[in-house]
Amino acid sequence: MKSIVDYSHEFLASALHKGAICVDATLGNGHDAQFFLDQNVRKVHAFEIQEDVYQKTMEKLNSKKLYGHCKSHEYIDEIEEVVDAIVFNFGYCPGKEEAITTQVETSLLAVQRAYTFLKRKGRMALVFYPHEEGKREAQAILNWLYTLSDVDLIKIEMLQKECPYFVGVEKK
Repeated sequence: MKSIVDYSHEFLASALHKGAICVDATLGNGHDAQFFLDQNVRKVHAFEIQEDVYQKTMEKLNSKKLYGHCKSHEYIDEIEEVVDAIVFNFGYCPGKEEAITTQVETSLLAVQRAYTFLKRKGRMALVFYPHEEGKREAQAILNWLYTLSDVDLIKIEMLQKECPYFVGVEKK
């Protein structure tokens, strides 16, 4: 069976093309950035708040198409480009300090800012994890998304208890 991250990548794939500009708003170990790079997009911006994780992942990915930002995703609007696809994996970096997680206030702000420069028919994938802060993040972000009239939303989740799930956003 596919993972939730696999479903998020499938959702994003239709917005990708040779000239696409993409954002991995939560770089971590680089799986989403690598997915974008594997699609031969033009540019990938990646945000990571933990300097050691950032350095290691940027070295591992080693691509001229990858533009790293060692800062919180709340500064996503500094990109100043219209983008085709954005991905967020909320929570903590697998294999790293679990106490360092994304936070509801900065995550909501990041999603709101990201949405403003998502192009028409652009897509944003949001992967939520069921830890306490993750539940709060998901509720705040979903509440905000439900106020928008210019989006189509999809949610995919496993039926097991306490599993991550994915929300896809397409700007009309």
